[in-house]
Formats: sequence, C-alpha cells, structure tokens
Amino acid sequence: MTISRTLTTTVLTAGILAGGTMMATAPAQADQTPAVQAPAAQSSAAQAESGRTASAQADDRREEIISRAQTWVDQGVPYNWDTTHPDPQGKQYRMDCSGFVSMAWGLDDSLNTVTLPDVSHKIDKDELKPGDVLMKGGPGTEGANGHVVIFNGWANDDKTAYHALEENGSLGSVAHEVSYPYDQDDSFVPYRLNGL
Repeated sequence: MTISRTLTTTVLTAGILAGGTMMATAPAQADQTPAVQAPAAQSSAAQAESGRTASAQADDRREEIISRAQTWVDQGVPYNWDTTHPDPQGKQYRMDCSGFVSMAWGLDDSLNTVTLPDVSHKIDKDELKPGDVLMKGGPGTEGANGHVVIFNGWANDDKTAYHALEENGSLGSVAHEVSYPYDQDDSFVPYRLNGL
C-alpha cells in the first residue's frame, strides 16, 4: 500500500511539473477495495474450515464407534441380556443388542430398543454411514420384540445388503452381511446418534 501511494504521489508530482493535472482517485480506490473484501473472504474461509473440522470430527467419531464395536466382535462376546461386559475402558454394558450399541456409541448407560430412539433420530436409507444403526425400536419393542444392529457400509451397489456389527441372540457379537433393512423385515428403520 505504501509503494502504491508513493508511486501515485510521484506520478501526480511529475504530471504537475509537466504542466498538466492528474487525478489520483483510481489508485486510492483500488487500495481500499481489498480491505473491504478481505473480511468477507476471511469469513468464508473460516466457515469452510469450520465445516471441514465438523466433518472430520464426525468421521473420527464414526471410526471410534466401529472400533469400539469391533472390540466385542474380536472377543466373541456372547449374547446375554442378564449380564454385562466391559468396553475398552472397563465400563460395563449389557450383553444384548441395545447394550452393544450403547457401548459402541459410548453412552452413559445400557439403553434398550425402547429408549435408544431418545438419543438418536431417524434418517433416510441414502444417508446411512458407518456408525448409524438399523433398529426395530420405540414403544412395544421391549425384550425380544425389538432389535438393533450397527451399519458399517454397503455390501453392494444396489444397497440391498450391508455390513453389520451386532450382538445377535444366536451368534453373539458378530460382523456379517445382512440384507436391507434387516433380513427383509421392513419394521427396521435407519437411525443416527444425535450430534453425529
């Protein structure tokens, strides 16, 4: 900016010495224009960086959910809704489908299929990402009436099957392929943990 003003002053002085008159408004306006636009540009850049940061945090959280679920799968934790098993940090969770999801999501307590919808929200099939769940939940799904599995990516391009992590009544903690929504049971609905 100093060089531009010095150059403008030099050109103006040379013009007056040559007997003419010159206007220096154009360079002065050019100097002011970037100063006015800079905050908007900085604001857009900050918003874009914030969006990338939130997206990166969500991706990290999803990886953590899958990793936590995988610990029980690797241990072959059996299904038992009357007992608990520790998460990687030693916190105890019920060894059933909803206890497994509660553990993977890092919830304070083992919820059930009736109460898991209180900490999550329904999403569309096309929005499913690893760490989301397919759930037959809500009122009336107490005990064996409900079930929930963790979605871990599509198994085919047609989106008719997906990779699931679950605490299964007959298989225990398992990673396997499941047909959408859950063995063709249309009462299963995609959900996402609130804040994810």
